[in-house]
Amino acid sequence: MYHCNLNFYFISDKNNLLEVMKAVEPDRHFKHEFMQNVEPVEAMISMADVVIADIQKTDIDEMLDILINNKKEGAEIILLADKSQIQELMTKDLSAIKDIWELPLSDEEFRFRFCRWQQTYIMSKEFWQTQNYLDTLINSVPHMVWFKDKEGAHMKVNDFFCKVVNKTKEQIRGRGHYYIWDIEPEEYAKGEYICMESEYEVMEKGETCVFDEDVKIGDDMRKLNTYKSPLFDLDGTVMGTVGVAMDVTQERLYQQMIIKNANTDFLTGLYNRRYLYEFIEQTEESDITVFGIDLDNFKSINDFYGHQEGDRAIVLTAQVLQECAPESLIARVGGDEFVVVMLGEMSEEEIESVRKNLETQLDNAYVRAANLRSISASVGAAHTKNGRAGFDNLVVEADKFMYREKERKKKEKGQGRIG
Repeated sequence: MYHCNLNFYFISDKNNLLEVMKAVEPDRHFKHEFMQNVEPVEAMISMADVVIADIQKTDIDEMLDILINNKKEGAEIILLADKSQIQELMTKDLSAIKDIWELPLSDEEFRFRFCRWQQTYIMSKEFWQTQNYLDTLINSVPHMVWFKDKEGAHMKVNDFFCKVVNKTKEQIRGRGHYYIWDIEPEEYAKGEYICMESEYEVMEKGETCVFDEDVKIGDDMRKLNTYKSPLFDLDGTVMGTVGVAMDVTQERLYQQMIIKNANTDFLTGLYNRRYLYEFIEQTEESDITVFGIDLDNFKSINDFYGHQEGDRAIVLTAQVLQECAPESLIARVGGDEFVVVMLGEMSEEEIESVRKNLETQLDNAYVRAANLRSISASVGAAHTKNGRAGFDNLVVEADKFMYREKERKKKEKGQGRIG
């Protein structure tokens, strides 16, 4: 995919070697252009990508100074030198020199060395392209990407990772979990995080694993969905891991909100009928007690004071039920109808005690509330040892009990029908 125009500057009077280079077919991604002088020209050196300089019959220090000080960044310098010069060169700083080819060289030897250099140069560009692919890919995604060694040190991360942890790639490279996330080992030991443990699991299994992980970012705990894979060394052993993390905190909150809205009553926050039956379907408890609650004279509140006061009565009822039965499942199953479900064995005396307490606490709350003194609560109860199989009958029995309670109150008060 890449294209590379290479400018060769050949400093020598050996025209036969120049012709050898010109005869070598460039790789499909390359185009070769050649320049030649017998003596070095500084302007030509600065234009070249590859300088091949014959330093025979020259002052070595002077030639090195001209070549090194005038080459452009990234250019390669290859020296042609005889054996005695090579021995002298070994005493110099050759960090800017790519290679030294010993003279004399036949055309065949020169072609071999040039082709070998060309292969190495092509490999370097292939590496650059692969690196460019990788960097472009990982830096373009809005997720955290990292590469770690098997000790947990971060060897490479993407731009988004740096943005999240508020550190540069230079600060991150070679550093571990605690430093990058600004977490003290003592805080990590509390057990709120699983990042490092999951790395060990991936390396042990030798396969890609998916995790939900909690990470502290600043002052917030974030939920990350991470994909982690092992990195294998040349001998097949695991040398580290690569990971991709997506911040799903907001998505999980949305999911929880959707589930909550589907399972709860908007006005009171209590569970709704749908969740009530889902809960019963999932329970393995055989002893179930149901208390059915209905408000007496509730319609009169709506008619006389309006629906806002009616809503206040419903909310007050929910609050009292939650205070009286905090460990129970409480649901609003209709306009002014509520259900309290208690699991576990209960005697008849205990059931009746709970029923009366619910009724008393609700009535007392209505008396204390302005505009709600005309209403009261009727509470029915039923118990089964057949678990979910008998739940529908249980609700019916609790309703029958509740309506008997209404009739009892009606007779006691000598009023018309209540409810």
